Amino acid sequence: MGPDYIDPAFHHLITGRLSYNLDVWMGNEADVRQTYLRHSRDADLTLIEGVMGLLDGASPDSNWGSSAHVAEILNCPILFVLDIRAMARSASAIVKGFQMLVGKADIRAVLMNRAGSARHAEMVKSAIEEETGVLCVGYLPDRAEILLPERHLGLITAHESQDQSWSKMEAADRLLQEHVDVNQLLHIAENAQGPAEVTTKIQGAVLTSRPKVAIACDRALNFYYPANLDVLTQMGAELLWFRPTFGEGVPLSATHLYLGGGFPEEYVDELTQYPDMFCDIYHRIVSAGLPTLAECGGYMFLGEAIWSKGHRFPMVGAIPMETEITSSLKALGYRNITVRQSGVFPAGSRFRGHEYHHSKILQDTGLVPGYEVSSSRTPPISEGHGVRHLLAGYSHLYFPSCPEAIHAWLKAQ
Repeated sequence: MGPDYIDPAFHHLITGRLSYNLDVWMGNEADVRQTYLRHSRDADLTLIEGVMGLLDGASPDSNWGSSAHVAEILNCPILFVLDIRAMARSASAIVKGFQMLVGKADIRAVLMNRAGSARHAEMVKSAIEEETGVLCVGYLPDRAEILLPERHLGLITAHESQDQSWSKMEAADRLLQEHVDVNQLLHIAENAQGPAEVTTKIQGAVLTSRPKVAIACDRALNFYYPANLDVLTQMGAELLWFRPTFGEGVPLSATHLYLGGGFPEEYVDELTQYPDMFCDIYHRIVSAGLPTLAECGGYMFLGEAIWSKGHRFPMVGAIPMETEITSSLKALGYRNITVRQSGVFPAGSRFRGHEYHHSKILQDTGLVPGYEVSSSRTPPISEGHGVRHLLAGYSHLYFPSCPEAIHAWLKAQ
């Protein structure tokens, strides 16, 4: 659920299947239903990880856009994961409070997290089941060895920490088998009704041409919504993957370039080892006019330099700016994005998306704002860079929110 990239990559690592974002704000209720139905048809079990608290969504006054809202849309039971560290009977009050505010959603079971001992878990279980009638299916003990490592934007990504992550997940699996009634959870899932069937639709008409979209995907740049990639392929595009941290340039047959977000600042040493790769990307964009979309980390990557820990690291140089990594969060939240100018998307195209970064523009030597962004709390402001065939900025776009613009982009060859 939600606009996150990092957690879905771990879901993919564990299951071997792509993990799709279910986001009522970036899409809508129909998009959530269609995405769920399309990608759960051949699954034995569908598990949806909530985001933030169960009731936290787009408004402080309602459940709209929250995990509870998605559970209601999809008619699926809720497994309420509750941190019980340093509490006993108080845990029952928390569950009871959520029961009162959850609306039509159904809290079917509780999984107790960070239990101090088996005795502690038993005390909390007794209180919750007595006061709320909700079944406690078990607990996870408070163990440091199953905590995944973090940094400024959250967990170290699955692309970067597979070996370490596997060992921690295997440890967590052993604890689940030992302390959680997995069969009871499967029974709850098997009896879930799920949403009513709806007709799924392809986003936009299929192009008669066969555009080839080059996509950077490695440790440095790997933030892509699977739904975005689906929109591209459903419209007839072929996806060509390349790895900048290995010195790989844009595939020669590419007709378009898509650079998603990630952590280029963490891999500046590797990236700067390949000046020929930088030159290749620069000339493909600036001289050859390759239609290009760059988001957040990809935006920084196309700039003139990234400053990190007091040092300047030259980048591609296709965008006239330098960025600096900051210790504090500079932007976080949903965004309305209206394209102003660029040959990438038609002017006036309106997307929904998300912004989240720990960096700022340190030096601007001629940025031409490519779009306007606003949120529920802020008026529209000019942002990004849009010239001819290039559109770049800090916002991540959710393609299903404006498929007609994606269709126009793919036609521009």
